[in-house]
This record gives sequence, structure tokens and C-alpha cells, in this order.
Amino acid sequence: MIYMEKKYSSNLITRKVNSPNTTELIEKLSPFVEYKTYATGRRLPFEQHGVRKCYLVRTGAITLHQQPDDILLGMFEAPSIRGVVHGPVGLSHAYLTLRVAAPSEIAIIEYDKLMVLVAEQGLFSLFIGHLQAVTSALFAHNLQLTQPSAYDVVCNQLVSLMNEPALLRDNTTIEKYIRSKTRLSRSGTMRILAELKLGGYIVVENGVLKYIIHLPAKI
Repeated sequence: MIYMEKKYSSNLITRKVNSPNTTELIEKLSPFVEYKTYATGRRLPFEQHGVRKCYLVRTGAITLHQQPDDILLGMFEAPSIRGVVHGPVGLSHAYLTLRVAAPSEIAIIEYDKLMVLVAEQGLFSLFIGHLQAVTSALFAHNLQLTQPSAYDVVCNQLVSLMNEPALLRDNTTIEKYIRSKTRLSRSGTMRILAELKLGGYIVVENGVLKYIIHLPAKI
């Protein structure tokens, strides 16, 4: 059970991982692409030799990272499409990479070829719906990182982690998740997590978040 005081929860934004448009779009495109199975840990660039790549993830899970600091930007369970939205302002696709978080079936297609397929198959409506879901998630992520205090950032990331797919959540420690997505210090992050755990506000097993019982406005 996740419970938060009204005073704190008014500042929380959670993201929608996928939309029905994304699922249907992958189904419609699948006959025209070739899927391969990639092992956990495999890195996939969004740009090679100036050519932009898109990824259709049919099964499994992936994470999105910003280079060169390897900052975690998002975690996504299949079905998912990555590479169709431009990166953050001032950040080209050359600085973004995907990493396979669990064995995954992925089809790789050049962005221009994907656009031709969308046009030829009359999939613009589904494509626009997918873009809306992705941009909404990016907006929510940015809001979470602009909170006024380290405690607010940690709490927002705890809620975000709790809303991640179980496949990803159970294989990611809280400390790694938070510090990969923010620039908070390890000592500050661990201090806040220790106080929340000691106060019985969160349930943690082997560094993995199991439950959020209650997040107070401050500690």
C-alpha cells in the first residue's frame, strides 16, 4: 500500500510507462522488421555514423542513459518504442544509449525508414498517440528533478521506482536508482533512506524497495 500525506503528494508526478497506442503500433510494424534477442547488459546507441536508430522492444526491459556520465533517464518494460522523440534540449541522440535490463526481443530500424513505414501503413494516428505518451513521461521526469530539496527529490524518486515494472524494480537497488537519475550525493541519499526505513515509512529488503507505507512531508 502506498500512502502519502496530502501536503506532500500534491508535488508528486508519476509517469505512464506505455500506452495502448504504443502496443498497437508495435503490432502493426512487427511484420516489417526483424527481431533479435539481446542479453542483459547489451548497450545500444541511438546514433551510429550520423544515422539515427529506433528500437522496437517487443519483450523484456530496457533502461535509457545519458552519456558520458551514464545518468539513468528512464526504465521501460516491453512493449516500448525508443528513438522517435528528440532528446532533451541541447542533447543530441549521440549522447543517449539504451541498455538491456532483461533478455529482450528488439528490432532496430533507422528513423527515416520507420517514418516511411508509418506513412505507407497509415499509422500516423497511433504514432502521434505514442509521441504524446512519451512526451508526457519526459515532462513528468523533469518536474520530479526540480523539487526544492533533496528530500523531495528522494521521495519523488521512491514513488517513481515503486511505479516501475516489477521486473525492473526487483533488480534495482534504491540507492542505485536514485543516484543514477539525480546528482544527489551518496551520503545524503543514504541518510534520507536510512531515516525513512528506521521510521517505518518504507520497506526495504537487500537494498530493494518493496513497499512505501507512508511518506511524511518532512523528516
